[in-house]
Amino acid sequence: MRQKLIDMIEAELTKPRQITEQVLDNILSHYSYTLDQIDKFFAEEIANLEDYEIDILFSPIFTPKVQDKAMFSKILDEIEVDKDGIDEIVRELEKRNLKANLYVVLRNGDEFYEKRFSIPLNSVNLKRYVKLLNLDCKPSKEFSKMIETTFKDKSDEVKAILRDEFWKEEWREEFLKAYLVYVSNQGDASLEKFELLLKILRGNPTASSIYEIYELISDVIQLTEIQVNVLKTGRRQFFNDMIEQSYREEGTDKRPQSEEELRKRESELLYYLELRDEIGYIIENMKEFLTINTARRFARI
Repeated sequence: MRQKLIDMIEAELTKPRQITEQVLDNILSHYSYTLDQIDKFFAEEIANLEDYEIDILFSPIFTPKVQDKAMFSKILDEIEVDKDGIDEIVRELEKRNLKANLYVVLRNGDEFYEKRFSIPLNSVNLKRYVKLLNLDCKPSKEFSKMIETTFKDKSDEVKAILRDEFWKEEWREEFLKAYLVYVSNQGDASLEKFELLLKILRGNPTASSIYEIYELISDVIQLTEIQVNVLKTGRRQFFNDMIEQSYREEGTDKRPQSEEELRKRESELLYYLELRDEIGYIIENMKEFLTINTARRFARI
């Protein structure tokens, strides 16, 4: 199973990866090449770059996204990987002398075409990708089963999102388990709303219990209400009378309204209101699931 995991990572590292506009701009601006000379950069210049330059330049390409991490959720249900295991995986992949297969999409008039480059995969890119998969931070078996029951076909993605040391903190995992019990009893769970819940927790890293988060969620709701109102009216929110008057006089207090952005903020506001009620219910009626959180609350008092 360990060998299968390594082979899966190799397949991901060596699959064709598009050179993003950000990376292309950095090549052209920092290394004084033109689009016509992009082949020369990969044939000659790249071999002269320091490891730190390679890391900075290609980090957007070799930083795994949630969808990339989700591909490994199922196999991680079957295998344990610790920090030493990650180092072993890196060493094994380094021995394979892998190639990075990159391509860039260019335009000639109305036509688009690709240029492809196959270069040795630098060790810093390999290490970045493997370490950011967070293979050693998977949810516990009990938590994993709860995620599968709640999110079903989206469970691999949820497991990938939660594969982070941040969520290993006891009070956070305890609350999230309680939340999954609650939403499972209510029916279908919303991944979008769950991600907003995680965003609130992430945004308050110093909180020591869900009770603190509950106290702060009203501020999140208030801020989102302001954003919705600004988008509806097309007027900026001012916090200084003199600045506001200046903008009024210049006639620059209007800005283009985005219907898409407005719908997004309104949806978030609805979810935040629901989350406040749901967290309140869990705190009030599911205390037996929150022993660690309750202990932390009283310790703080």
